[in-house]
Amino acid sequence: MFDFFGRKKKTNKIKILIVDDEPDLVQTLQDRLEMNGYNIVTAGNGKEGLQKAIQEKPDIVLLDVIMPVMDGLQMLEALRKHPESKDCAVIMLTARSQQQDIVRAKTCGIKDYVVKPFDLSELIEKIGDVLEQHPAAVR
Repeated sequence: MFDFFGRKKKTNKIKILIVDDEPDLVQTLQDRLEMNGYNIVTAGNGKEGLQKAIQEKPDIVLLDVIMPVMDGLQMLEALRKHPESKDCAVIMLTARSQQQDIVRAKTCGIKDYVVKPFDLSELIEKIGDVLEQHPAAVR
Protein backbone atom coordinates (compact mmCIF):
# COMPACT_ATOMS: atom_id res chain seq x y z
CA MET A 1 0.00 0.00 0.00
CA PHE A 2 1.25 3.45 -0.90
CA ASP A 3 1.22 6.35 1.48
CA PHE A 4 1.69 9.55 -0.48
CA PHE A 5 2.19 11.67 2.62
CA GLY A 6 5.25 9.75 3.87
CA ARG A 7 3.70 8.73 7.19
CA LYS A 8 4.52 5.05 6.82
CA LYS A 9 8.12 5.81 6.01
CA LYS A 10 8.40 8.01 9.10
CA THR A 11 6.88 5.47 11.49
CA ASN A 12 9.21 2.72 10.22
CA LYS A 13 11.99 4.55 12.03
CA ILE A 14 10.08 4.70 15.30
CA LYS A 15 10.92 1.95 17.76
CA ILE A 16 8.58 1.03 20.60
CA LEU A 17 9.58 -1.20 23.51
CA ILE A 18 6.68 -3.07 25.10
CA VAL A 19 7.46 -4.26 28.63
CA ASP A 20 4.71 -6.49 30.01
CA ASP A 21 4.48 -10.01 31.44
CA GLU A 22 1.16 -10.83 29.72
CA PRO A 23 2.17 -12.63 26.47
CA ASP A 24 -1.27 -12.33 24.86
CA LEU A 25 -1.39 -8.58 25.45
CA VAL A 26 2.17 -8.14 24.22
CA GLN A 27 1.38 -10.07 21.03
CA THR A 28 -1.80 -8.08 20.42
CA LEU A 29 0.02 -4.77 20.92
CA GLN A 30 2.93 -5.90 18.78
CA ASP A 31 0.66 -6.99 15.91
CA ARG A 32 -1.41 -3.81 15.97
CA LEU A 33 1.55 -1.45 16.29
CA GLU A 34 3.47 -3.23 13.53
CA MET A 35 0.36 -2.87 11.33
CA ASN A 36 0.71 0.87 11.97
CA GLY A 37 4.33 0.85 10.80
CA TYR A 38 6.20 0.84 14.11
CA ASN A 39 9.24 -1.30 14.91
CA ILE A 40 8.56 -3.31 18.06
CA VAL A 41 10.85 -4.77 20.71
CA THR A 42 9.43 -6.67 23.68
CA ALA A 43 10.44 -7.68 27.20
CA GLY A 44 8.63 -9.79 29.80
CA ASN A 45 9.82 -8.08 32.98
CA GLY A 46 11.40 -4.87 34.20
CA LYS A 47 14.96 -6.17 34.35
CA GLU A 48 14.85 -7.41 30.77
CA GLY A 49 13.05 -4.21 29.76
CA LEU A 50 15.76 -2.03 31.26
CA GLN A 51 18.47 -3.96 29.42
CA LYS A 52 16.58 -3.70 26.13
CA ALA A 53 15.87 0.01 26.66
CA ILE A 54 19.58 0.68 27.08
CA GLN A 55 20.61 -1.53 24.13
CA GLU A 56 17.81 -0.76 21.68
CA LYS A 57 17.26 2.93 22.51
CA PRO A 58 13.51 2.93 21.78
CA ASP A 59 11.62 6.11 21.00
CA ILE A 60 8.79 5.12 23.36
CA VAL A 61 8.42 2.53 26.11
CA LEU A 62 5.00 1.06 26.92
CA LEU A 63 5.50 -0.09 30.50
CA ASP A 64 3.38 -2.27 32.79
CA VAL A 65 3.68 -1.88 36.57
CA ILE A 66 2.97 -5.35 37.95
CA MET A 67 5.69 -7.71 36.66
CA PRO A 68 8.08 -10.30 38.06
CA VAL A 69 11.81 -9.76 38.73
CA MET A 70 11.59 -5.94 38.61
CA ASP A 71 8.28 -4.08 38.52
CA GLY A 72 7.57 -1.26 36.10
CA LEU A 73 8.00 1.56 38.59
CA GLN A 74 11.40 0.21 39.64
CA MET A 75 12.36 -0.09 35.96
CA LEU A 76 11.17 3.46 35.31
CA GLU A 77 13.28 4.82 38.15
CA ALA A 78 16.33 2.87 36.91
CA LEU A 79 15.66 4.05 33.35
CA ARG A 80 15.77 7.67 34.48
CA LYS A 81 19.11 7.15 36.28
CA HIS A 82 20.87 5.72 33.21
CA PRO A 83 22.38 8.29 30.82
CA GLU A 84 21.45 6.25 27.73
CA SER A 85 17.75 6.11 28.61
CA LYS A 86 17.02 9.01 30.95
CA ASP A 87 15.09 11.01 28.33
CA CYS A 88 13.13 8.13 26.81
CA ALA A 89 9.39 8.76 26.44
CA VAL A 90 7.38 6.38 28.64
CA ILE A 91 3.68 5.56 28.64
CA MET A 92 2.60 3.49 31.62
CA LEU A 93 0.15 0.79 30.55
CA THR A 94 -1.14 -0.94 33.65
CA ALA A 95 -4.06 -2.25 35.67
CA ARG A 96 -2.81 -0.23 38.67
CA SER A 97 -4.91 2.86 39.09
CA GLN A 98 -3.92 3.84 42.64
CA GLN A 99 -3.08 7.50 43.00
CA GLN A 100 0.27 6.73 44.66
CA ASP A 101 1.40 4.74 41.60
CA ILE A 102 0.32 7.51 39.23
CA VAL A 103 2.11 10.16 41.29
CA ARG A 104 5.28 8.04 41.51
CA ALA A 105 5.26 7.48 37.73
CA LYS A 106 4.61 11.16 37.00
CA THR A 107 7.48 12.11 39.30
CA CYS A 108 9.73 10.07 36.99
CA GLY A 109 8.57 12.05 33.97
CA ILE A 110 6.17 9.74 32.16
CA LYS A 111 4.29 11.09 29.16
CA ASP A 112 0.97 9.35 29.89
CA TYR A 113 -0.66 6.80 32.22
CA VAL A 114 -3.13 4.37 30.63
CA VAL A 115 -5.19 2.03 32.80
CA LYS A 116 -6.08 -1.46 31.54
CA PRO A 117 -8.38 -2.39 29.98
CA PHE A 118 -7.87 0.23 27.28
CA ASP A 119 -8.93 0.94 23.72
CA LEU A 120 -6.17 0.11 21.21
CA SER A 121 -7.15 2.95 18.89
CA GLU A 122 -6.88 5.44 21.76
CA LEU A 123 -3.48 4.04 22.73
CA ILE A 124 -2.24 4.48 19.16
CA GLU A 125 -3.49 8.09 19.25
CA LYS A 126 -1.67 8.65 22.55
CA ILE A 127 1.54 7.27 21.01
CA GLY A 128 1.13 9.72 18.12
CA ASP A 129 0.54 12.57 20.57
CA VAL A 130 3.67 11.68 22.53
CA LEU A 131 5.71 11.60 19.33
CA GLU A 132 4.41 15.05 18.36
CA GLN A 133 5.07 16.51 21.82
CA HIS A 134 8.41 14.76 22.31
CA PRO A 135 10.33 15.38 19.07
CA ALA A 136 13.56 14.16 20.68
CA ALA A 137 11.95 10.72 20.73
CA VAL A 138 12.07 10.50 16.95
CA ARG A 139 15.63 10.08 15.75
